[in-house]
Amino acid sequence: MAIKVDKDLFAQEKDIDLGQYFKVLWRYKWPIILFVTLVTGAVTFFLMNTDPYYRSSGRLLIESEQAKAVSIDDVYGLDSSRKEYLQTQFEIIKSRRLAERVIERLNLIVHPEFVLPKYPKWQQWLLDKVETAPNQDPMEVVRAQLQQYLYWLPVDWNPPPPDPVKQLEQRRVLLLNEFSSRLSISPVPNTQLVDISFYAKNPRLAALVANTMGDIYIENHLDAKLNVTRKASQWLSARLDELLVGLRQSEERLQRFRETEGLLEIDGTVGLVSREMSELTAQLAMARQRRDDARSLLNLVRRKGADSIEDLDGLTEISGHRLIQEMQKSEVAASSNVAELSKRYGPKHNKMIAAKAQLTEVRANMRSQVRKLVQGIEQEYTTLNASAQALERQLERAKTQYQEQSRVEVQYRELQREVESNRRIYETFLNRMKETGAVADFNAAHARFTDLAEPALYPAKPKKKMLLIIAVMASTIFGCVVALAHNALTDTITAGEQVETKLAAKMLGIIPLQKTKGRLDASHFFSNDANSFAEAWRTVRTGYLLAHLDDGAKLICITSTVPGEGKSTSSYNFSLALSQLEKVLLIEADLRKPVLAGSLQLPSYQPGLSNLIAATHSSNDCVYSVPDTNLDVMVAGTPVSNPLEVLASPQFKSQLELLSQKYDRIIIDTAPVDVVSDALVVSRLVQSTIYVVKFGKARRELIRRSLTRLFAVHAKIDGIVLNAVPKDQATYKRYKSYYGTGKS
Repeated sequence: MAIKVDKDLFAQEKDIDLGQYFKVLWRYKWPIILFVTLVTGAVTFFLMNTDPYYRSSGRLLIESEQAKAVSIDDVYGLDSSRKEYLQTQFEIIKSRRLAERVIERLNLIVHPEFVLPKYPKWQQWLLDKVETAPNQDPMEVVRAQLQQYLYWLPVDWNPPPPDPVKQLEQRRVLLLNEFSSRLSISPVPNTQLVDISFYAKNPRLAALVANTMGDIYIENHLDAKLNVTRKASQWLSARLDELLVGLRQSEERLQRFRETEGLLEIDGTVGLVSREMSELTAQLAMARQRRDDARSLLNLVRRKGADSIEDLDGLTEISGHRLIQEMQKSEVAASSNVAELSKRYGPKHNKMIAAKAQLTEVRANMRSQVRKLVQGIEQEYTTLNASAQALERQLERAKTQYQEQSRVEVQYRELQREVESNRRIYETFLNRMKETGAVADFNAAHARFTDLAEPALYPAKPKKKMLLIIAVMASTIFGCVVALAHNALTDTITAGEQVETKLAAKMLGIIPLQKTKGRLDASHFFSNDANSFAEAWRTVRTGYLLAHLDDGAKLICITSTVPGEGKSTSSYNFSLALSQLEKVLLIEADLRKPVLAGSLQLPSYQPGLSNLIAATHSSNDCVYSVPDTNLDVMVAGTPVSNPLEVLASPQFKSQLELLSQKYDRIIIDTAPVDVVSDALVVSRLVQSTIYVVKFGKARRELIRRSLTRLFAVHAKIDGIVLNAVPKDQATYKRYKSYYGTGKS
C-alpha cells in the first residue's frame, strides 16, 4: 500500500511544539552537561582563588538649607533649593580631588592592600624561575638570557632606565583608579541622604576610608566656602575704593554746576517762573479781552460818527454812562419845565426864554460830554492795547527764562541722579562687605553623618553561592540556546519524529550507526544474529510486508537525496532481510557510481544491468547468487556513457517484467534524486519506493524538494528509513526498547 502525500503539505506552517524543543535538548544533554560542568568548575576555581572584599557604608545627610549668621545671599553660588544641588554634591564626593586627599591622609600609598607589584604577574612568574646572585637585578638576567636566544629580533635589549617621576605619576594614577573603583556613592531615593561605601579586603580599612571620605567632603565644602568668602571680601574691598572715588567725583561735579549756575534750590526757581508765567498768561488774557471790547466799541462809535449825538445816544456804552444819564435827567427836567411854561406863557415870555435857554444849555452840555466820552473810549483802547503788548513782552521773557531754567534743571537732575546712583552702589557694596566679613569665620557644616561606617562582619563580594547559581543557570541557558541554534542551523533530520513533522512522510524504521572501514564495509551487512543492526532491518522488512499484504508490490525502488547516505548499503541489507522469506533480486541501477561489485569482491568485468540491456549477455550471466542466502544480485555491469537513456529504454522495462516472473521481490538501487533524474525514471516502473535519509546528513529543505520531485512523477513512496542513527541517541533507544531484539 503506497502512501499518498500531498506535496503542498510541505508548505504548511506548523504550530510551535514545545515538546520538540525538549527532545532536541535531550539529544544534546551530554554536551550541555559537559559545558555546564566546565563553566561551573572554572567559576568555582576562580572564586576559590579570589580574595573576599568587605563593604562598609556611612550615611551622610546633606542639608538643603544652610545656616547663616546674617540675612544675606550665600556668596558660595549654589542654590540648595534646586534638584541639581544634591546631584552636584554626589559628584563632588566622587571627585578625584577628594580621593587624593583621602589617600594622602590615610597614607594609602604604602598600605599593603594598595601596594602595586613591581612587575606584572607573568613577569613575576618568569623572574621567580631565574636564579640570581645577591644584589643582581633578576630582570637583567632574564633580558640577557632572552637576548642570547632571540638576538635576531629587532628589540632594544638595553632600554634606558625608567624615569622615577614618570613611574611615580603612573603609580599615582593607578592608585587613584583602584581607589575610585572601590568607592561607591549611592543616594537614597526621595531624601537628602547619601551612602558612602568602600570595598576593601580589610573590614576596618573599609570603614575607615568611608568615614574619612565623609569628613573630608565636609571639610572641603567648608574650606571652599571660606576661600570664596575671603576672595569676595577682598574683591569687595578693592571695588569699594573705586566706587568711593567715583562717588566723590560725581558730587564735586554737582557742586561746581550749582556754583556756576548760582542755584540754591532748583525746585523753587523753576516753580517761581512757572507761577509767574501762569499769572502773566491770565493777565494777558484779560487785557486782550478788554482791548478787544474797547476796539469793538471804538469801531462802532467811529461808524456812528462822533457828532451824531442821537445815534450815539442809542449805544448802551454811551447811554449807560453815569454823566450821560444825569444829563438826560437834566434834559428831561428842562423839557418838562418848558412844556409847563408854554402852557401859561407865550414864547416871548421871560420865563419861557429862560426855560428854553436852560434846555439848550443842558443839551449842549450833554453833547460836550458825549464828545468827551468818545475821546475817553479812544484813549482807553490805546491804554489797553499798550497794556496787552506789555504783558505779551513780559510773557515772552518769562518763557525764555523758563526754558533756560528747564535746561539747567535737566543737567542738574542728571548730575544728581549720578550722585545718588553712585551712593546707592557704594552703600550696597559697603553693606555686603560688612556682612561677608561677619560670616567669614562662621563654619556651619552643610552635611553631617547620621550613621558612621562600621567594620563589616561578612564579605560583600564575591557572593560565591549566587555567582555559582548564576554560572550554572547562565551556562545551562547558553548551552540550551546553542543546542537549539545548532539544531535549527543544521536543518537536518536528527530524530524519528522529524520524519513525520518536518517531511510529512511515514517512517519505516531506524537503522543504528555501524563502524565501517569503507564505503560498503562487510560489517554493514545483514546477518542472522540477534543484534541491533539486524533487528532494525527486520523491523523495516516487517513494516513493509504488512503494508503490502494485498498488492504484493514486487518491484521496489530504493533511493536517497544526496550521495553518502547509505543508499546502496540499505538496499543490500533490505534485500538480505527479504531474502530470508522470499526469493529476492537486487539490481544495481546506479550506473554512474556502482559499488556492489567491489563490495562483493566480484571482478570489474562482471556483467550486469548495462550488459543485459545491451543484450550482450543473458540474464543468467548477469545475475550473481550470494552464498548461503536466497538473494541474487545484478551489479551495474560495464560502464555506459548514457545511464539515463539506458534506464528509460523499453528494454529495461521489458527485462523487469521478465525478471519479475522469476523472483518474488526485485529491489532496484538507484542514484540520488537531487543529483540526477535516474530515480524519477525508475520510480515510474515500480510499485513501491523506499527513501533513505541519513541522520544529520542532508538538509530538510533539500529532502523535501527531492520528495516533491518524486511526487510530481506520481511515485508511490512507502516511507523513509532513517539511517546511521547514533546508538546513544534517544530516538534510537526509544524505538529499540519498543521493538525489542527478537526476530520477525
